[in-house]
Amino acid sequence: MALLEKIQYSKSFLYKLFDIEEKKQVSVIEEAEEKIQLPEEYLERFTLYPIQNKEFLKNREEEFKSLEKAYENWKIVKSPLLVVDEPGEGGTSLLHASTYIYPNAKILETNQSIDSYKKLIGLLTNVLRISEEFKNLKDLEKFINASLEDEVIILENIERLFIRRIKGFDLLEDFLLFLHATKNKIYWIISINKYSFYYLNRVKFFASHFPSIIHLEPISKKQLKVEILDRNQGYQMVYLKPNKISKKIEKQLKKASTEERQNILEDLFFKNMSAFAKGNISKAILYARNSAYNVKLKTVFIKPIHIKRVDDLSLNELFILEAIFQHRSLSIKELNIVLRNSDRQSRLSIEKLLERELIRPTSTVNGKTQYRVNLMYLDILKDLLRERLNRKFR
Repeated sequence: MALLEKIQYSKSFLYKLFDIEEKKQVSVIEEAEEKIQLPEEYLERFTLYPIQNKEFLKNREEEFKSLEKAYENWKIVKSPLLVVDEPGEGGTSLLHASTYIYPNAKILETNQSIDSYKKLIGLLTNVLRISEEFKNLKDLEKFINASLEDEVIILENIERLFIRRIKGFDLLEDFLLFLHATKNKIYWIISINKYSFYYLNRVKFFASHFPSIIHLEPISKKQLKVEILDRNQGYQMVYLKPNKISKKIEKQLKKASTEERQNILEDLFFKNMSAFAKGNISKAILYARNSAYNVKLKTVFIKPIHIKRVDDLSLNELFILEAIFQHRSLSIKELNIVLRNSDRQSRLSIEKLLERELIRPTSTVNGKTQYRVNLMYLDILKDLLRERLNRKFR
């Protein structure tokens, strides 16, 4: 004999089936009306902060070996290193955690555009703890070569040193000259995102400056699953049926026992997550977080999300998205410069893209707002650039 208990949480309904004789829950009926707000304690498990310690960064053993080998090579041939990664793949975590190789490495993060020689020189002298002031990179280069001991500098997001306009590459090119002129004293480790790497290779033969290049590999499906299960430790995970499901899976579920249904739905969830993430750890985390339907006590109900297609963007919107891909992130002012748009035109386009959640705002250290691609739509938008703008990148 069974009892069906209907429980309402906010505007959501969950149905629990109990066996009265054995006094235990038999199953959860996998339907609900509306997703509700999840507790902060649970959401905090899915933050995207970079990992700082090698011991906590899993599945990057080969990349660590490559970093160690590149450093040993620099001691002999003095070659700078380039690390190419996709947004969300964990490039920042890898570089921060790699400082066990060179404990005194200095990290120069560039989450905003570096649009002047003064700003670049200021960042470099600050990270090197040089108190003197320099009028140009040539003077700083002479000081470094004459006065400094060997240093290691990790410069993230080198794409922030250019802006796509006439003479907009001068600062980047002069920095590359500076990098070559100081590489005997400074081991330069530079990171760049894949689309910027593709673009700069086409217009400036960028890769030719770096004899050593590391491309981050996708994380395995098995490791992605482990990462998500680790973030759910202490919670019982109950898998709900997706809104869209194949006839084959539907038949399997009808014939399955309660335990078998959960196994089928668990396998389906991680299969869908892996197909979406494509080895990108941040995308997997976002997918799992957005699939958390409800949390009650120590039970989390998981319902796989469906990512909608995007196929009705205008050419102007595609050009805006491509510009953001090329620079990692851009402000309204920078968009106006790159695309030669009016301020009003850029703002209207940005608002439309924000409404569709294709981009998201981010604040720089000085409080300015820039816009970057929403990782949930990363691959969909890259496919559109390939198809609509004929961009031939991997």
